[in-house]
Amino acid sequence: MALPELPGDPALRLAALTALGLAAVTLLVMLHVLAISAWATHERRRREAFNRAWRPRLALAAIDEADFGASAPLRGRRRLWWLMLWNRVQRQLRGEATARLNRVLRRMGLDAHARRMLHRPGVRRRLVALETMRHVGDRSCWSDVEPLLQAGNPFVSLAAAEALVAMDAGEAMRRILPLALRRVDWGRQRVVALCRQAGPAAVTPPLLELLELASPAGVSRLVPLLSTADPARIAPWARTCALEDPDPRDRLAAFQALDELRDPRDRELFIRGFGDPDPGVRLAAVTALSRQARAEDVDVLVPLLSDRSWWVRRRAADTLAVLPRVSEAQLQALLPAIEDRYGREALSRALAERHSREDDR
Repeated sequence: MALPELPGDPALRLAALTALGLAAVTLLVMLHVLAISAWATHERRRREAFNRAWRPRLALAAIDEADFGASAPLRGRRRLWWLMLWNRVQRQLRGEATARLNRVLRRMGLDAHARRMLHRPGVRRRLVALETMRHVGDRSCWSDVEPLLQAGNPFVSLAAAEALVAMDAGEAMRRILPLALRRVDWGRQRVVALCRQAGPAAVTPPLLELLELASPAGVSRLVPLLSTADPARIAPWARTCALEDPDPRDRLAAFQALDELRDPRDRELFIRGFGDPDPGVRLAAVTALSRQARAEDVDVLVPLLSDRSWWVRRRAADTLAVLPRVSEAQLQALLPAIEDRYGREALSRALAERHSREDDR
């Protein structure tokens, strides 16, 4: 097939050559995309076949590792696939089943491979290795994992934190909490989840130390963690914060921490919280008081039926309706004196629900 004759005009010849070049590049790109797609499909099928073969074996090993049997050493990408599948199975297990799969991991020699993966580039490999370390919880791996707390990628650093907590919760929280003050890329909820994983005994000492030394901005990041600490040890700091901290989020967290403690000595503090300018804080204060409310609290709860917040009015009405030694007739007599229409409706609804519950009994 003869090639088309190019135009004699230089400008037209250049345009024709450019068009031919673009067509060739487009064809090459299409062939490249098709090749990558075919390779990806082939790899996906290989991995699916690998998972089908190994998933039942791992499930049986979680029941009785003695039935696991001998296996040929894995090579290349299959080691990564195996660790990913092993982690997925481990997420569904607890107790002795987890220990059995940990022993299978060591029998396969892939615990050492996971440790080596921590020192290699690649976010995906590091995340898989860190999850493996978290499930194993072996303190001897601490030195391999701890440097990754400083990783620039927040997912890698948080995964390293989770693994360290699984190894030694107390020591881990002493390293993690100061870092949480500086790592703005660590979301509050992720840090709270880490603290819940560690438990109050591990969280409380370093948290109290940091609360005393942190700047106002640092305190704002630490206060949401109060709910994960030991309420009895956090109470002195929370009582000061509830009334004096300028950030309503901090005051809210302080009232919630004191609510967990349920110390009768905090009743007056909760009542003072009814005057807070933030509706969320007022709601936390009335919620805290409701758990230890007494008959004489009618006088402090009725004014809240005129609060600007619907949630505060509702919580106050619900608390009034269940006050001990206060009859429904006494509460009905309060209705005409409530000037706010929405407050009357809130109390009427709460009384109707109380009446319904009593009828069900």
